[in-house]
Order: sequence, then structure tokens, then C-alpha cells
Amino acid sequence: MPSRSSHRVIDQGLRDEVYISLVRSLYADPRTLIVGSSGSVIAAFVTAAITEHVAFYGCAVVMLLMTLVRAVDAAQFRAASRTIRRPSQAARWELRYTAFSSIYVFVLGLWSFLAFALHASAPVQLLAFSMTLANMIGVAGRNYGSRMLVMTQLSCAGIPLLAGLTLAGNSHYAVVACVLAPFLFSFKSIADKLRATLTTAVISAKHERLLAARLETALDNMAHGLCMFDQAGMLSLVNRRLPGIVGLPVGLAEPGRGIGRLLVRAQRAGLIGRTQLRSLVLAARLALRDHSEARLTTSLVNGRILELTFRTSDVTGTVVVIEDITEQRQQEDMIRQLAHYDPLTGLPNRSLLRAHLQSLIAEAGKSFAILFIDLDHFKKVNDTLGHPCGDALLVEVSRRLTALLPSASLIARLGGDEFVVIMPDMIDREALEKITARVSASLLQPYEIEGNAIVSSASIGIAISPDDGRDPDIVIRNADLALYAAKSGGRGCARFYDSSMIEVARARRIVEIDLREALAQDQFELFYQPIVAMKSGRITSCEALLRWRHPERGIVSPGEFIGIAEEVGLIAQIGRVVLDKACREAMHWPRSVSVAVNISAIHFRGDAVVEDVAAALGRTGLYPSRLVVELTESALMQDDALALSTLNRLRELGVRIALDDFGTGYSSLSYLQTFPLHKIKIDRSFVSGGRETQKDQTLLVGIARLCKELGLTVVAEGVETVGQLDTLARMGAIDEVQGYLLARPQPTAQVRDLIAAFAQRSLTASVERLPVRRSAG
Repeated sequence: MPSRSSHRVIDQGLRDEVYISLVRSLYADPRTLIVGSSGSVIAAFVTAAITEHVAFYGCAVVMLLMTLVRAVDAAQFRAASRTIRRPSQAARWELRYTAFSSIYVFVLGLWSFLAFALHASAPVQLLAFSMTLANMIGVAGRNYGSRMLVMTQLSCAGIPLLAGLTLAGNSHYAVVACVLAPFLFSFKSIADKLRATLTTAVISAKHERLLAARLETALDNMAHGLCMFDQAGMLSLVNRRLPGIVGLPVGLAEPGRGIGRLLVRAQRAGLIGRTQLRSLVLAARLALRDHSEARLTTSLVNGRILELTFRTSDVTGTVVVIEDITEQRQQEDMIRQLAHYDPLTGLPNRSLLRAHLQSLIAEAGKSFAILFIDLDHFKKVNDTLGHPCGDALLVEVSRRLTALLPSASLIARLGGDEFVVIMPDMIDREALEKITARVSASLLQPYEIEGNAIVSSASIGIAISPDDGRDPDIVIRNADLALYAAKSGGRGCARFYDSSMIEVARARRIVEIDLREALAQDQFELFYQPIVAMKSGRITSCEALLRWRHPERGIVSPGEFIGIAEEVGLIAQIGRVVLDKACREAMHWPRSVSVAVNISAIHFRGDAVVEDVAAALGRTGLYPSRLVVELTESALMQDDALALSTLNRLRELGVRIALDDFGTGYSSLSYLQTFPLHKIKIDRSFVSGGRETQKDQTLLVGIARLCKELGLTVVAEGVETVGQLDTLARMGAIDEVQGYLLARPQPTAQVRDLIAAFAQRSLTASVERLPVRRSAG
């Protein structure tokens, strides 16, 4: 809806146009101006000849000159009039016209003044008076377009005329002057009213033309088709959009046709069928008869879907708005499809699954089995081969499930790599075990996707209704718990739900709630285990080890809660707490001692790990090189490119990076070459894991020397006896050691004392002061 300001802009534009038109009217038909002025000039020369007075000759000459000047001005305006577009340009021409005409009428008034003031003869006075009065009357009829011009002309001519009549010394003339004064004033009023009336009329006409043009433009550019029928039912208006929407042939929608005849011709032209014709004719007749709104949806022969809205009134007749809703209907169908089906696999989604479960449970005595199927390590497929391959794998899984399972089963995809199967009337556990075995075997067969051979096992959780629940949410939850148990049991297997699973889930939920409370109440503490240099015997670093001081359970080790924290998404928050506490504690140590913080693989793969490290350093003021970030191989193996990018950003901060537990799992020497590492911590299994064979020692020496060649600091973990320490010392390639022989994890106060104690003696002396451990060797 247009604002008031837009209306003001429109009105101003119209008034400017009208003003320019009024200025043009001043110069319109200059012949009448010349003829009228010529008559006055001739009369002036006649009075000069009669009186033979020089003043009369002067007035006649000036009037003649001004007539010529005004003629030239009119000719110049005619040449420049096409270039006048702005009110300021018109104002200059109005000022010129007013100036020239004012001089002219002033001389005209002066002529009348002289005729009466010099007591000229009656013919002279009559001639001067009548010509002046005639010019003044013409002001209202010709120059009403300029308020300024009317005022100046009446003043310049009227004042000298009235003065002359007053000074003539004739009482009759004085009476005429008194009568003439208001008469002259009425000329101004007449001119003002005429100008106002004409201006209003012009503006109104322009408004109507503008509104009509806008209406026509709006109708022709509206998205819908529109036609209007008069009260007799005859077509009176059609916009340009209508033929294109309906597909009407040329000439079919001409004004003057009846609505029934128009529809019949549309049917004969093959646009609509007979059924649609009857419906449309009936709707139109009802709308015309009842003067009410009617709405009808119809389909054309070409498949397009139209919605017709009939609106009838006593004044305007019937307006029919035709909207092409084909795409809208297609989108609605698509929305319904998306609301109930998975767009990737075409399987039912969670919404349709829930509705199906509700209908099964609503049927008295209806039993069914529900299988939750989850692909094992599906994320690795996405991470290594890309999401397109992952999507293709999901499609292939859905095809295998559809081909394998009975037709009565409903197969749904809940999202990610999780599928659900509903099997009605299936409660026999042996039969279900056979089915799940076939499903597992089928899904384990290799997939050929984009030239890649993919092998993926599946974990399956099974719940049976009504034994395992009569409510859809409960049945789904129990099947999900069974799936969790299958995944926890080693993956690639199936588990039936039993009541103990809910207890495990509740225990996990309690731990989750307690973890959130621990974060809120600052219940996490750090212990520190020193890392000692082989040569100097001094503590070079301390590894921060997390402990949870539970208000009821006491000290809880990380093994009991870290896995749950990772599952519920709290590990990054806990990691930030550890970073902050460790950096703050390190500020109390000598500058030569760094602090090592383990970063969870999940926290490391998150988006904010670099920002978290930078924030901890910024808050505590710890110099970046005194922070060692320890990572396990699992944190690096998921996405090499992402891991490398994150490590480079950490290194740019100035922190040092250590690879923990090297030599186990998927250890690869390529890590040493690819990633920007500073330290390698050799896993304790090489030192204290009962593998102290010559082969293991040779392997340990080889790893250590290779790392030394690459400029890496080598740390041996798990040193528990003096014999192990002596062996490591003889190798000559180990830079630092860590283990119970040197110190167990210590709380804050003790670790500070320990750092000071180690700083005062050599490693040998420090070990000699530990007789229990020495004898153990």
C-alpha cells in the first residue's frame, strides 16, 4: 500500500507539471497579445496627436517598444519551450513575462493618469480609460495562470488610473475611482478562483489518467489472470496474463462475450473437459445469482491446475481471478513426500514410522518386532571417501533390506546410517535371530561404489511389542537400547532388549547429569605426573591428569566418565576446563618446566580447539611454548587434511605437539613425516608391558633413533623399575622418561615440591632416594 510520503511526491510532481503548463499558457497564442497591444499603441498615438503633448508621445513610443520586446520574447519562448522540464526553468520565463508586461501596463496606466491629471479632452480621457480598463479585464481572462503577474499588472495599471481619476478634480471621476477600486480587486479574486479551479481540474484529470495507467499496468503485470463480467454476464475486461495462463486462442477472450459462451468455446478448443465445463458453468451461475464469493479448482487438459475465484457485486459485476497453482500443488506434494519419506533412499522417515507404530499398537492384540540397524564405522566412509560415497552406500543398504525382508515389513530410515524395520506378527525369537543373521550377512557383503570396494558390518537391536512396550516411544527407546548394547558388545552383532539395559542407560544418564553438575560446581581437579630428562635428572614437563572429585563417590578416574562425556557432547567443555587449570598451575612452576595436556580426539576434531587453546593461554598468561598438546593416533587418523590444518594452526600459536602412545594401534611412520610434531611418547608396553625381549628393545631403539634423526624429542612412558631405567639409559636415544619409578601423579601442592626437589639432584640421585622401587628392579 503506497505511503503518504509517496502520495506527496506524486502530487508534487503533478503540481510541477501543472505549473509548467500554466506558464506555457502565458505565451500561448502571441497573436492576440500583439493585436491587443497594437490597438492600445494606436490609441496612444491618437491621443498624442489630439493633445500634441510630449508626454503622450512618450507613452505611445514606450508602449510600441514594449510591444515589440514582448513579441521577441514570445518568439524566444516558442523556440525554447520544448526544453522546459523543471519548475525552475518555467519560473525564469514567468519572471521575464511578468517584467515586460508590468512595464507595458504601467505605461498604459501612466497614459490614463496623464489624461485625467492634465485635464485632456473628454475623447482622450475616454479612449485612455477604456483601453486601460480593457487591458485590466483581460488580465483575469488571459494571465490567471500567474498569481504574480495578475498582482503586478493590476497594481501597475490600476494605481495610476485611480490616481488620475482622483486628481482630475471632478467629483464624478472621484466616484468612478471609488467604484472602480473594488471592481479591480475583484479581477484578482476572479483570476485566483479561475486559476484554482483550473489547476484542480487539471490535477484531477492527471490523477485519473495516472491511476488508470497504473491500474492497467498492474492488471497486465499481475501474476494471475483476471477477467471481469458486467451485470449482464458479458465479458468487459481481460488482462494480458489471462490468455497465457489458460491457453486461450487469439480472439476467444474478446469483450462482449457471455461467460457461458466463453467457457463452451474453451471446451471446444480442447482446453477443458466436459466435467470441468459443467463445474465452471455452475460456479459462475451461482456467483452471479447469489452475489457471493465462489472458489473452484479445475484441471486443464494439458495437466495444468487452475484455481478460479469468483467475486460478484451489484456495482462492478463479476470479477474472476485465475491462478495457476500447478507448481504450488507440486510443491505441496513434495512437502508431503518430504514430511513422510527420506529424500535419499525413498524409505519412510521417523514421522511415518511413528504413525505406523501407533496404528499397530491401536489394533488390539497386534504384536510386532522392531529392528534398529546401524552401520558400523559408517563415519569412516564419509571421512575417507566423501559424503557422495556415503550416500550411495545408504541407498544400496536400503535396496538390500527391501529385497531381503518380507513385503509386510515397513523399512524406515531415521537419519544418518540408522535404519528401522517393523515386522508385524513377528514375536518368535528364533525366527528373528535367523532374519537378523540373514540381514547381517547381506549387509556384510562388499559394496562396489564409484570404483571402491566397501565392507561394512551392521549392529542390530531388537525389541518385541507388546512385551517390550505398548507405546511407540517406549518401543523405539528399547530397540535403541538394544542397539547400543550390540555396539558396545563389539559391533557386527544383534541383541534383544532386556530390562537390564534400561538400568545401564539410567546409570549412564546419572553420570551425564553428574558431569553437568561437576562442570557447574567445578568438581574437576588435575594431578600432575612429572616427565624427567635423562641427562639432567630435572623435571622438564608435567602431564596433567584429570580427576573428578565426586561429592558422594570420591575421586573418579577418567576411564569411568570420559567415554560418556564424549557420547553426550561434554568432552569439549571438560577439555577447556583442563586447559585453563593446567595453564594456571604452570604459571607457578619454573619457566623451564612445561605442562602437557591430553586433548580428546573428539575435541581435537571440533571447530574450536585452536580457539580454546589460544583462549586458555590468553587468560592465564602462560607462554605458548610451555604448553604441550598431547594427541593420540586416533585423533589424527580420521581426516589427515583436517588434522594437518589444525596442527599447523596450533603450531602457529607457539605450542608444542606430542604424539602419545606411539607404537600401538595403527601407528604409522608417515605420521612422523606428515605432521608438525615436537615429541613422540613411546607407549608403555615397550617398557613395562612384559615385552622386554631383544626384539622389542631393538624395535624401541630403532623408533627412538629415527625420531632423533627427525629432530623429535623421545619420551619413554611406563618406567616402573630401576632396571628398566638403566636399560633406557644404555640405549642412548631416549631423551625423557615418565613412570611410577620417578613419581606417581601428584596433586598441585606436592608437584611443586617435587619440581624443586628434582632440580637439586641428578636423576641417579633421585632414583637412589627411592629404595622400594630400586629393590623392585
